[in-house]
Amino acid sequence: MIVPASPSIRAKSALSALFLLAALICPAARTAAAADKNKEPKPEKEKKEKIEPWVEIRTAYFIVASDGGEKTARRIADYFEALVRVFQTSMPNARVWNGIPVRILAARDGQSFARMAPEFPFDKRHEQPPGIYVSGAEKTYIGIRTNAPGHFPYEDIFRNYAQEVIKRSFRNLPPWLEEGFSAVYASVTINDRGAHLERPDPDDLSILFESPLLPLDLVLNVDRNSGYYRPGNKQTVYFAESRVLVHFLISDPQFAGTKSLGRYLAAVEGGADSLQAARDAFGDLNLLQTQLEAFVKRVNGPPAEIPVAGGSGASGPPRTLSAAEAEARMADFLALRGKPDDAQDMLEEAIKTQPTLAEAEQSLAFVLLKKQNLDDAQMHFDRAAQLDPNDALNFYGQGLVAMAKAGNANAPAGALDALEKSVALNPDFAPAWNNLALIYSQKDETLPKALAAAQHAASLAPGNSGYQLHVASLLDRAGHPDEARKTAAHVQETASDLAAANKAGEIVARMSGAQPSTAPAPIGTAAAKTVSDSGLRIERKTETEAKPSSASTASAALKTPDAAPLPAIFSESSKVYSMVGTIANVNCASAPQIQITLKSQNIAMKLHADNLEKVSITSAGSSAAAKGTTCSSLRGRTARIAYEFASGKAWDAEIQTIEFRN
Repeated sequence: MIVPASPSIRAKSALSALFLLAALICPAARTAAAADKNKEPKPEKEKKEKIEPWVEIRTAYFIVASDGGEKTARRIADYFEALVRVFQTSMPNARVWNGIPVRILAARDGQSFARMAPEFPFDKRHEQPPGIYVSGAEKTYIGIRTNAPGHFPYEDIFRNYAQEVIKRSFRNLPPWLEEGFSAVYASVTINDRGAHLERPDPDDLSILFESPLLPLDLVLNVDRNSGYYRPGNKQTVYFAESRVLVHFLISDPQFAGTKSLGRYLAAVEGGADSLQAARDAFGDLNLLQTQLEAFVKRVNGPPAEIPVAGGSGASGPPRTLSAAEAEARMADFLALRGKPDDAQDMLEEAIKTQPTLAEAEQSLAFVLLKKQNLDDAQMHFDRAAQLDPNDALNFYGQGLVAMAKAGNANAPAGALDALEKSVALNPDFAPAWNNLALIYSQKDETLPKALAAAQHAASLAPGNSGYQLHVASLLDRAGHPDEARKTAAHVQETASDLAAANKAGEIVARMSGAQPSTAPAPIGTAAAKTVSDSGLRIERKTETEAKPSSASTASAALKTPDAAPLPAIFSESSKVYSMVGTIANVNCASAPQIQITLKSQNIAMKLHADNLEKVSITSAGSSAAAKGTTCSSLRGRTARIAYEFASGKAWDAEIQTIEFRN
């Protein structure tokens, strides 16, 4: 008889079976685990990034290529076309076109950007910029990361592009307007709803909120010899006020609607006095100052809409670039950023891959030309011209090579033919006209042609001082010395480039038979008017008053016993200002000469006197001379110091009078 096992007996039997199975399995498992432990770990498979093709969109002013697809390329093209229309709307007579489209490389992400700009690798240890702007004699490139974050991701590119347009467009911009135009476009936003100008840079508003504004007649009349104009330090009241003033004039409906900025520009470009032009265009400068102060103090304000006419500038269907074309485009961008060897390797590889690539031939030729490898440069320019006979730069390059080979000798006929073809294909490219003028000027019989070509180059790029000086030289040779002297003198007075200004001074001196003058340009207006003593104090006059008729009148005013500590004296060649501040630094090492630094808010003036004993020093409320004043005792004193601007010195101005306030 078989008795069924009880549940407890069945459970024990099952448990015993499990232990037996484990005993059989575990040794093998342990052996396998040990073997796995001793094995070398398999290397992880590297993720291979997918390289997307580059799609090209051409517009009126740009050639955009992107590896983010057609939609991205078209978006970037529309974006920058809108920026050009902003320039045209808000910068009167802006020259946005030189016949050569700006090339834009729009990388879809950081990895793509790193391939385009290897100096900015894609990893956590390096920060990539949103973009790169680089401009050369022949081409301008913009490389951007289309996924760059932020409200103003491309503000530096907008600013650099604006500066390039300014340089091409104007030859007589006052410093305040040049600074304002250079900065204002960093606050532009562009989207589907149009273009808008946001509030000014918060840093500029902070400077102006904490410090009283400078008088507008001073800001408008400062030149490049002034102590206020210091390009090395742009975080001063003068520069901040210049930037915000232009921002206000562009965004305020009253001034934008009346095109007052355009009228002012036309007047100063025509040689009118800056202050008089401002009064004619902007009206009452005291009222404008009040409006500007209110604009600065406005905590929040809606963005100003900038009307931009027209729609998308995209023309024709998109085109997919070959791998060699994309490589050649990036190599050209690399060459422009000062990496010619790397660029040459890439371009030679692109030509090897696609021998009919005219763009690569031209780019390689320019690289070789800059390396003075003239024979190879000529060969590649010739090849580029055969492949694309409609590109003016190919013939321009041929002309440059022929001129370089000629050296000091007369350029051969081939150089003339090549440059004439270049200007025929692209009449808007100023460098070709300027070089053509150089060749024409080698023979007396073609001197009139040389002058006409040089003047045309100068008209295409009014901001290029070198072209203006070329015109002056040719005018002198052509028997027009007065016009030549006037042209050179204008460059000397207005050039922002110190080298160009000095060169102009040499030309003026040679034509006049005298040494170039280093006297400072007059700053300010006729009579002075005292501003309140709270905060920053500067003598100023905004509206016109009668000027003293001569220097002798001014001297008489100085000797008047009842005269105020700071007399309101100006002659035709002397402009005196004053500022209240603290004497922060004193240098007595060259006594009786002294040098001091007067500080007030964000302004620091370096002042000098030949002899402290000859400076009129008084105390507030008294015309009597202050007693016991020594050089070292000036440190830490609060004073109103009257000064006259100096030029070409290590200091900003010469001390006229000192009035202690403590």
